Amino acid sequence: MTEWRIRPAAVPPLRRTAAACGLLLLAACQPLPHPFADDAPKPGAPILALRDSTSIWVAPVAGAPRATAAKLAAAVAQALQQRQVVASARTAAITSDVLRGRIQEMPDASGEAVIVARWRLNDARGHLLGERVLRLGGMAAEWERGGDGAVARLAAASADQLAPLVDGGPPPAAAKIRQIRLLIGPVTGAPGDGDRALARAIALVLKRPDLIILTGEKGAKPDLVLDAAVTVGRPQAGKEHVGIVWRLARAGGGEIGTVAQQNDVPAGLLDGPWGNIAWSVAVAAQEGIAQLLARADLPG
Repeated sequence: MTEWRIRPAAVPPLRRTAAACGLLLLAACQPLPHPFADDAPKPGAPILALRDSTSIWVAPVAGAPRATAAKLAAAVAQALQQRQVVASARTAAITSDVLRGRIQEMPDASGEAVIVARWRLNDARGHLLGERVLRLGGMAAEWERGGDGAVARLAAASADQLAPLVDGGPPPAAAKIRQIRLLIGPVTGAPGDGDRALARAIALVLKRPDLIILTGEKGAKPDLVLDAAVTVGRPQAGKEHVGIVWRLARAGGGEIGTVAQQNDVPAGLLDGPWGNIAWSVAVAAQEGIAQLLARADLPG
C-alpha cells in the first residue's frame, strides 16, 4: 500500500503514528488475559458488592504522554467499580466487554495542556456498544510524569461518561459532549476523481461522537471548515511528485493550521479512480487534522 508521508513541521512523523497504530492492531488481535487464582478479590473488596452485570476489561491505553497512559487503564477500572460497574484492567472473562482508549496531549505556551481521551466499548464479539470523547485540562508537567492526581481526575471524568454505556443509556447531562460542526470544503487540483474521492474519504475517517460532519448541506452553519489543495508535478523518470495540503479554518475566517502530505507515485496512477489511495491519504492525515481540531478553542 502506498505510504503518504507527512512533513514533520506539520504533525508527528507518519512512521511513528503508523507504528502506534500497528501496536493497537496487534493488541486487538491478542487473546484476552484470563483470571488467575491470585487475582481473586479479598473479602470485603468493593468489587464484591457490585451489581450483577457484564464485566468490562479495560485494555492498556494507547497514546501519549506515556506515563499517564500507563496508569490510566487501572485508574479507569477502579473509577468504574466506584460507579457500580464490574471492571478490571488485569483480567477478563470470555464474555467480558472490552474498553479501549487513546489519549493525546495538546500543550500550550502557558505550561498547561489539554488531554483528549477517546474511548471505545465493544462487546465480547467485537460489536461496538458506544464511544465517548472528552477533554480535560491540567498542567503539562503533571500529564508528562503521570501524576496520580491528574490521572485520577481523568479516570473519574472518563468513568462518568462510560458508566452509562453499560446499561445502554446516554452520558450524564453534565458530561454532554460539545459537538463541533465541521464542513468538508472543496478539495481541488487532484487528477481523476481525486477531488470527490478525497472529500468522501476524509469525511468518513474523521467521523466521531464530538464532530458533526457537514458536506455542503443547504443552510448549514459550520463552526470550522476543512479544505484541501492537491498539486501534481511533471513526470520525471516515470514518477510524479504529489503534494496535498489540508487547511482547517474557522467558518468566520482565520486559519487554524495546515497538514501537508507528499509522495512520489508512478506517473498516471492518479489519472483515473483513486479508490483505496484516497482512503490511505485520509488515514495518514487523520492524526494531524485531529490535532488541529483540538487547537480550535471554540466557545462552549
